[in-house]
Amino acid sequence: MKLTIDNEAQAKLTDYFADDNAVVLLDFDDGVGPFSKVGVCSLNQAFQLVIVDKTEDLHDYEEKLTTNMGDVYFKGYSDMYLDQVMQIKLNPQNMTLRLVGNSSGDLTPVLNVVDLRKVNN
Repeated sequence: MKLTIDNEAQAKLTDYFADDNAVVLLDFDDGVGPFSKVGVCSLNQAFQLVIVDKTEDLHDYEEKLTTNMGDVYFKGYSDMYLDQVMQIKLNPQNMTLRLVGNSSGDLTPVLNVVDLRKVNN
């Protein structure tokens, strides 16, 4: 499986990948795991990017995608909803991120980024 992040989307995600204490998760929001609070009870696939401290318990996120920005972890069983070749792209009309599959088109038309890091101020 391959995930590429386009240049415009990289500009929005650089700070997360640059933080050595952060882990980026491609979370299938199904109510499983400590970062998936809601769950989806429909036929819609709802992915989100969740940014957490590397000290968090990540045992639900046992699979890894290597991207052009760094590693992204995900729940292994959620791969049935993903394409073999995917991109995270910026929608220039509303400046939101999209998860796009090579064969399926939009997998998640608005890919939210949820930052759950405990940032020291």
